[in-house]
Amino acid sequence: MKKFVVLVFTIAIFFSSTLLVKAVCDTSELNKLKSLALNVKASYELAKRDVTKDPGYAYPDGLTDEEQEQYQDFVSYFKIHINNLTEDMYVEVTNNKSDEKKVYTYNDTIDGNITFDQTDIVRLRKYTITIYSSGNTGCEGTKLYTTYVTTPMFNSFSEEPMCNGAEDFYLCREWLSTTYNVDNVSERIEKYKKGLLNKDGEETPPEEEKKGFIEFVKEHKGIVAITAIGVIAIGGLVTVIIVKKQRSNNL
Repeated sequence: MKKFVVLVFTIAIFFSSTLLVKAVCDTSELNKLKSLALNVKASYELAKRDVTKDPGYAYPDGLTDEEQEQYQDFVSYFKIHINNLTEDMYVEVTNNKSDEKKVYTYNDTIDGNITFDQTDIVRLRKYTITIYSSGNTGCEGTKLYTTYVTTPMFNSFSEEPMCNGAEDFYLCREWLSTTYNVDNVSERIEKYKKGLLNKDGEETPPEEEKKGFIEFVKEHKGIVAITAIGVIAIGGLVTVIIVKKQRSNNL
């Protein structure tokens, strides 16, 4: 019987302490935590590294030992930064290209900042960073804020000879923030070079039509001026008639 009483008393204390902890998470603390979470920022930067330093790197054939010492082979990658974490929060990071989920606590940071690498540069990747309150608070596990960062993708067409002279065209830019249809790429690039498409791939009037319109205005500027004056005069006359009619109706 005594053991039973002790057990009941222990359970009662456990539930009481649990309720007490939960009660600490009041509106004031939650608002404070959400305000702190808004300071968490996510960003990316393009970086490069020399892969000749990697173990087992295969140098191109024909290089002497001296040439190999001076040879460099850089590859691009992204550094993802999550800044301004505090001990009162942790983050959960997912992305749209894998099922991987990573959780970072303040102990994983350097002065509240987290950095990790993304080596896949050929696909758009959107990161979802969800901030939760940590066990240091009375609101442990509460979702506070969600932020996002999307890395662009490398466009392999930008290195093709067909893009020479068309670097501003959207299919020839080195980094893209949207996907595109790979069909008829060379044909669209040629249309851009001929002035049939603008830099965003939208159709534009042929240059001959533009010149034709400009030449017409130049050659018939007298007629254009008279027409414009006539349109203005008619508009003024119509306005006068409407005003007079309104006045007569009001009498």
